[in-house]
Amino acid sequence: MKRFGQTMLALVAAASISACAGDNNSKADDAAAGATGTTGTAGTSTDIDRSWINDQLVDGDKEVRLGRLAQERASNADVRAFGAMMVEKHTMAGTDLKRIANRHNVPADESRKDEGNDDFERLSKLSGPEFDRAYLDLMVEEHEDAEDALEGKAGDNDEHADVKEWATKTLPEVRQHLERAKSLRERLDRSNQ
Repeated sequence: MKRFGQTMLALVAAASISACAGDNNSKADDAAAGATGTTGTAGTSTDIDRSWINDQLVDGDKEVRLGRLAQERASNADVRAFGAMMVEKHTMAGTDLKRIANRHNVPADESRKDEGNDDFERLSKLSGPEFDRAYLDLMVEEHEDAEDALEGKAGDNDEHADVKEWATKTLPEVRQHLERAKSLRERLDRSNQ
């Protein structure tokens, strides 16, 4: 479950983020944060969770890739439309998160750019109703994970303000996506009985 939450709004991500050059204060602030967890400026906010941001970017990128695949391979028009919505919404969320990452000098974790390839390869071998069901099953699982990850950040009072705000803003959309994926899956199940 945790994996997708991190997926979610992570999108188009990892490969396209580049570290901002030279904030000379960031190293000093990081050193000053030490055991306190605050940036060096009189406790203005906690350190930004670089790993979580990268998780979200990687997961979001996966959602965009799979959404494009759904637009090509799904036999059900509603599943194709859901795939298109995933591309649009996860791209927007990823763009917002990349701005936060760039603002706080969070570089992309290039070692993770191929994550999600197994799911993509597995689904790309399917077509028709078989693809539709497998894609929706994965979307339900991924969005449950995303919901968990976002709830954790949105409810964490010690979280960096930018990350908390993004998680809080993104959570309702992830919940809508999850409900839509469940609804589509139930409808497909009923039509196959």
